Amino acid sequence: MALAAPQTATINNAEIAYEVCGAEGAQGVVLIHDGLANSATWDDAWPLLCEKYRVVRYDRRGYGKSPPAKRQHAPSDDLWGVMQHVGLAHAHLVGASVGAGIAIDFLFEHPEAVDKLVLVAPAVSGFNTHPGFVARLQALEEHIRAGDMDVTIAAINADPHFFGAGDKVGRAKLAEILKASPGDLGAHPNQMRPFNTAARLGEVYAPTMIVVGSTDHEYNLAIAGAMQKAMRNTRMHAMLGAGQLLYMDNGAAFAGLVVQFLE
Repeated sequence: MALAAPQTATINNAEIAYEVCGAEGAQGVVLIHDGLANSATWDDAWPLLCEKYRVVRYDRRGYGKSPPAKRQHAPSDDLWGVMQHVGLAHAHLVGASVGAGIAIDFLFEHPEAVDKLVLVAPAVSGFNTHPGFVARLQALEEHIRAGDMDVTIAAINADPHFFGAGDKVGRAKLAEILKASPGDLGAHPNQMRPFNTAARLGEVYAPTMIVVGSTDHEYNLAIAGAMQKAMRNTRMHAMLGAGQLLYMDNGAAFAGLVVQFLE
């Protein structure tokens, strides 16, 4: 397995941090992280995927080692810029939460560049909101704005939907990531995203697997079910006892599931 050191590149007039692993010429896989923390969230699944594929993971603007956005930008354009920079004309896209939405946005713009999609607890625009889900996120945003990292991490860890009930390892890993990169929390501004992705889901023809954790919030589970019905050539897999951050719950099981689907 060839593993390159973390690097940065100027992409769309922004500095983007990224890593590449795997053999030249292997099938490409791009990992697109969620809105909570940077690409280190893929740490447990990353090495196993690197054994079979040429894998790229990167920090979206404002996350990890990528500086915050200075102006409005389209995250899907940054994804394309990263792929071009590392020489991937097409790839399988694995996106989590907001990252899954970015993968779909990208597919609408570059359908020829997407082989298969793996969407984890996907978050896309255009669905009706859920009062309980909105209140949950608003409470978390209040902790973030208050600037107390310990209180914020405690609130995330106390939430029953991010992790499975017994997953202490994932909780500890997330706390480690956020303390090392506190700017990840609230790093969303200046993103230009489609207003109603849900209305276009019938246009998604790429083979797709939606993965959810069985203990995730009911709203996320409902969105995943609605997406499966709206999209073509799509299957669903629920990881029992896992939460939204299921790739941190059990990275090996998640990576095995991804490999099985891509193969």
